Parts: sequence; C-alpha cells; structure tokens
Amino acid sequence: MKKTIALATMIATSFAFGQDTDNSFNNPTVGFSVTKPSEWQFATADQHMENLSKMFVNDREMQEAMQKYATAPLVVMMRYPEPYDDLNPSFKANIKPLGNLSPDDPIAIINLMTGPMAKIFKDFKIAKPASETTVSGLKAAHISIHYSLQIPDGREFPTASDLWIVPRGKFFFVLGAGTRQDGKTGSREEIEKILSSVVIEK
Repeated sequence: MKKTIALATMIATSFAFGQDTDNSFNNPTVGFSVTKPSEWQFATADQHMENLSKMFVNDREMQEAMQKYATAPLVVMMRYPEPYDDLNPSFKANIKPLGNLSPDDPIAIINLMTGPMAKIFKDFKIAKPASETTVSGLKAAHISIHYSLQIPDGREFPTASDLWIVPRGKFFFVLGAGTRQDGKTGSREEIEKILSSVVIEK
C-alpha cells in the first residue's frame, strides 16, 4: 500500500521545488543534477502540495493517504508559470531507498510499483510496457502510462506520464514526466531534452 501511495504521488503531482542556478538544479548530497529548458519554471514546495490537494483519484482512501504521506521531491520543473488553466507539462525527480528490491532488475521495480495504478486513475492504460534503458549511463527502466487527470471543477485532462527507475547503490531515483496525450501544451521533445541533461553520479 505504501509503495502504491508513493508512486501515485510521483506520477500525478505536477509540481515540487528546488533550484540551483537559473536553469540548473544540483544536489551534491545525493549526486543528482538536471537542467531545465530556459522557458520552463522551477516549482515551489507550496505549489507541490497545493496541486496534490486538487487532484482526484478513483479511491477516496487513496486520495487522503496521498495527501497525508506525500514527501517533497528533489526537484520539479513545469512548462508554464502557475496558475495555468490546463495540464502543465512537468518533470520531477525523487530518490527512494531500495530496501529489499534488487538494483539489478529495474523493470521488476517499475512493474511492482505501477501494477496497482489501474485502480487509482480513471481511464488508466499502459501505453508502452516497461523496458530496459539507460539514464546518465546507468541501467534503468522506463514505462509510459495514460490516464484522465480529474480536477475539482469537473474537468478531465488526457494525461501521458512517463516514469524512469534508476537504481544506484542502496537507492533508486524515480524520474517522472507528465504532458497532455495530444501534446497541445508541451512536446515530447522537451521532456527528452530534460532527461538527457540528467547527471547521476556513480
């Protein structure tokens, strides 16, 4: 249940906080850095919590738990300044302890975490199944999911979320990106540019 809550928060939240220079974020403690496009914005911790509180999922208990147990990501960036009256493209990074999970099988980790998502988000479907990839030269896994993001005024946004799991040592990084499925408010190329700028120290 806790893993489900954690992933739901990672996928669905479109905001968080943290910046180093105008366009770069660097956390030397965990050995992680990323650069945003110049037209993107870094979000704040308050925006992270506010937007989480506005998100609806199919399970009321899960809704309450997500808000209660939400933790601050390392960094989140968004395409447009808030408030923005549509789905704001975003990219975020978290770091989590591996615990009993194997660092040698990121696909197993990503499948374990995304399995329960179908019960949480409306119109959930896997757009691209989990596959092996690399991020910053490290073995990783990637998955793409689609769902309808519901907000309090009754509107729904056709959301595409990409998730990358990158194990390193006793921890793993979770990188998430969210855009509209139709690309009306932001392009996949922007997400790829951000992902390619990620540096994880080995």
